[in-house]
Amino acid sequence: MKSQRERDAEKRDQKLRDIDEAVEGGRLVIRKMTASERKRFPAKERPPKGTKR
Repeated sequence: MKSQRERDAEKRDQKLRDIDEAVEGGRLVIRKMTASERKRFPAKERPPKGTKR
């Protein structure tokens, strides 16, 4: 039996494969943000890495 972490990792991998297939098939286009979009939607700060134990 797989742990929850392993199942979550498999789901994530499957989603990434689905996105890659959609890009290759032309159903999804990933583009760079324009300068005005970057201004409207600034990057969010990332929490520091480490465990919370």
